[in-house]
Amino acid sequence: MLSDILTRSLKTLVTLCRKKEIRVVLMGGIATSFYARPRATYDIDGIIDSEKHDLDKFLPAVTKLGFGYDEKKPVKFIHGLPFITLFHKKHKLYVDLFIAETVFQKGIVKRARRIKFGKMPVDIISREDLILLKLQTGREKDTEDARNIIAENSAKLDFAYLGKWANWLGVKAFLNDEIKSLGIKLKKHR
Repeated sequence: MLSDILTRSLKTLVTLCRKKEIRVVLMGGIATSFYARPRATYDIDGIIDSEKHDLDKFLPAVTKLGFGYDEKKPVKFIHGLPFITLFHKKHKLYVDLFIAETVFQKGIVKRARRIKFGKMPVDIISREDLILLKLQTGREKDTEDARNIIAENSAKLDFAYLGKWANWLGVKAFLNDEIKSLGIKLKKHR
């Protein structure tokens, strides 16, 4: 039942974003379950590369599809990152959409890849960018997600990219700790 609600809501959201020419990239629990062992998730998390005028068209359109949002102050901030929370009243489902502003965040959107979620094509965050975001939050659940993604994808990861951005984001020590605890040996560059 929940997966049906999640899938239908995701399809509605992705379809609307495409109509409004707003690229939405999935992250959070949905992306974690794609790259590592699946885990329960009860919401949709994404990042969008959008400008203010795009949101002015997008937000009224989501209300017609059953989603609500804080109309007085739609854009909120967490750790300095702007985001919008949508709530589907009928399905009691939350959607958090972060708005890409920094070079790193815009890079997340550019590096995203297209996958099939059921029969629907969706854009999903790269493994590396998801690991970095998970390490940034500092939450135990997210650290565990990052560890699982690293463990299950170590042969496919771009560790040079991870190291560069982990340093820039201030999470290099956390990344190194996870790599070390998993016993992953990195090649030394000369």
